Amino acid sequence: MNEVKCTIIQDVLPLYVDEVVSEDTKEMVEQHLHQCENCRQEYRSMKQALRIPAKNKGSALGKIKKRWRKKKWMISMASILATMALLFGIFSYIFYFKTVIPYSQELITIENQDNELVSRYSGNSYAGVHATHPMTVEVDGTEKNVIVMFYTQTLYDSPSGSFINPKENPNVQGSTFQLPEGQTADAVYYAEFDAEEISFEKDAWSDIIERATLIWER
Repeated sequence: MNEVKCTIIQDVLPLYVDEVVSEDTKEMVEQHLHQCENCRQEYRSMKQALRIPAKNKGSALGKIKKRWRKKKWMISMASILATMALLFGIFSYIFYFKTVIPYSQELITIENQDNELVSRYSGNSYAGVHATHPMTVEVDGTEKNVIVMFYTQTLYDSPSGSFINPKENPNVQGSTFQLPEGQTADAVYYAEFDAEEISFEKDAWSDIIERATLIWER
């Protein structure tokens, strides 16, 4: 038989060590190992690498189990935190995300009671009411003291939130709100406004009045 090169033997040594070679290949490797010290050393190294003491096996398995338990704990904590964040987001949206209630004559009216202006809300519920003090604004070329106001609602107290709060609140229905310094106002407008945008000059009262609805005038 022709002499087999060491490189070929070393290529098949892993398969020989794992005992997955044919009988012919096995015979060829064993004959070569009998004659070649370098390849015998390589063979011994491979066999030594496969010998793991029992206690090391247990230690390695313990480490794997420990890492897996830690990973499961981290996954569980991440799932819990994600669920809490989702529930908090839903809760915040339902109870704190406010939208403007569109103006309607049947829903919102302004009444003069003992020289005080009062806003009466005839709906079932609302989250809040926002109103300015009387301020001087030029309207159609005339300076007037005007109040700008609007009502807000959340999903909780909106008609679509009846599945959360099915009972109507008799204390809110037909409720009134006294407008600040209403006795000095010439007119009341209904429109959404953002005081922060106004302070940063992203909006102006004159522009708000233009898009507002006049709901009362002296």
